[in-house]
Amino acid sequence: MQFRLLLFSLFIALSSLVSAQRNCGSMEYLEAQILQNPAREYQLQQLERFTQAYEPGLEKALSGGILTIPVIVHVVYGNSTENISDAQIASQIAVLNEDFRRLNADRSNTPADFTGVAADTEIEFCLTQTIRKSTTRASFGTNDAVKSASTGGSDAVTPRQALNVWICEIGGGILGYAQFPGGSAATDGVVLDYRYVGTTGTATAPFNLGRTATHEVGHWLNLRHIWGDGGCSVDDFVNDTPLAGAPNYTGGACTYPGPNSCAPRGKKGSGDDLPDMFQNYMDYSDDGCMNLFTIGQKDRMWAAINAARPELLSSACDGTPPTTPQEICDNGIDDDGDGLTDCEDPDCSGTTACAPPAGDCVAPTGLTSRTGKGGRELTMSWSAAPDALSYYVEILTGGSVYASGTISGTSASVNVSKGASYTWRVRSNCANGAVSDFAETTVTARRVANTTAQELGVFPNPTDRGTVTVTWDLDPAASLSTSPVVAAAAPQQIRVELRDLTGRVLRQLNVADVGQAPLDVSDLSAGVYLIQVSDQDGYTVSTKFVKL
Repeated sequence: MQFRLLLFSLFIALSSLVSAQRNCGSMEYLEAQILQNPAREYQLQQLERFTQAYEPGLEKALSGGILTIPVIVHVVYGNSTENISDAQIASQIAVLNEDFRRLNADRSNTPADFTGVAADTEIEFCLTQTIRKSTTRASFGTNDAVKSASTGGSDAVTPRQALNVWICEIGGGILGYAQFPGGSAATDGVVLDYRYVGTTGTATAPFNLGRTATHEVGHWLNLRHIWGDGGCSVDDFVNDTPLAGAPNYTGGACTYPGPNSCAPRGKKGSGDDLPDMFQNYMDYSDDGCMNLFTIGQKDRMWAAINAARPELLSSACDGTPPTTPQEICDNGIDDDGDGLTDCEDPDCSGTTACAPPAGDCVAPTGLTSRTGKGGRELTMSWSAAPDALSYYVEILTGGSVYASGTISGTSASVNVSKGASYTWRVRSNCANGAVSDFAETTVTARRVANTTAQELGVFPNPTDRGTVTVTWDLDPAASLSTSPVVAAAAPQQIRVELRDLTGRVLRQLNVADVGQAPLDVSDLSAGVYLIQVSDQDGYTVSTKFVKL
């Protein structure tokens, strides 16, 4: 019995250890949004282009240098424990201000290797409203149910002018999740599990220092996880954070240096070999190990505010709730948070901006495709759509994206595997970020009939000369002017063989696929021979040759 009790105690201890790892749901949440609405990915691509060209000094000067963001907190509770106190909420706002302004007491723990890039983000927060809502739901998960009164939660309030924070029982071991910039206003904000808010009350170690909110607000302002949610070849789009290959679940003494998961490698842009920055708020370390944002992360957050959350630059933060905004009918933004944009909103009907109705983005038509280079290249083309600025093309195989890209013209090529089936689809990118539905078709990569050129020729034939020229065209499809989605491969190798009529190989050449090659026939006796040309896939053509 004592042994069983010991095993049970050990199991409980190990379970607690496993559950004590940080678990952020933001990236999975973003992936679900993209699956539901592919235009979401295009929004983020646009935001990334803006971010890379952003000039932080000028933009911050125009906004007065320091930005204070109003915060509206929704406490959605099923019992008195989940109904956390005002004091606990206040402690969380205090942590956000300390962390984002680099006033946190543990900033002294930042290693010397990173102090040069540690940043005061010049972003502050003020609590303007607390909404308390009882619910019968046991938990909410990450499907935004907590953000709607109709599903037991609480509706967002003026989300374009404030940061909405929902506090509830999330479930599934998720500490929190956030919506990246550009999503629906009705779901914009941050969700925190009630156990990981602030520094008092229900705040549960090792996540009892308020850093879950710091991490999730970072996502809300377009920061990615420090490891880029991939391996060492995947970036977090920030130049002054060392590459990392995976999350760090650092706890305990937070000893530096910690893991160097991509060694040998240095900090981007330098020759230094730096370990993972597990002290960054965007890693998965325990709260006590986190203590900095970087200058690059600061610039990225300011870019997101100017590009996707510009209303925050003029939001009042005097302790009074923001007023409900009116829809602006020609800016491509859901200003009043009702889920309708511009001329979709009844408030805009009859306005100049909506007469005639605007915002239509038509999908391309006339999709055609063909394969060339012996079935190894797929060329896609379509008819131009009205008002399209560019086109987004995806090639899929087995349900997964094989290649993708944005095309300025109306055709594209991609290298494929001969005999494989591909689905490709294209949508229009129009003004104000509008995108059309996808137009889609399926094609099997195969060799097409030769209708434009002779596949194999010999000149002169017959001949008494010592050398002949062998010509071939194993890619008979007519060429198109294309914008490549995937870079074209180097020319393949062609095998040219000279055989007698018994099939015996007399001579063999391996040459680049440039369409022709000289062949020495000076030692041949008069007679009939075979010349055979084969590509790398084994496709073979042959013709007779007569030596006089």
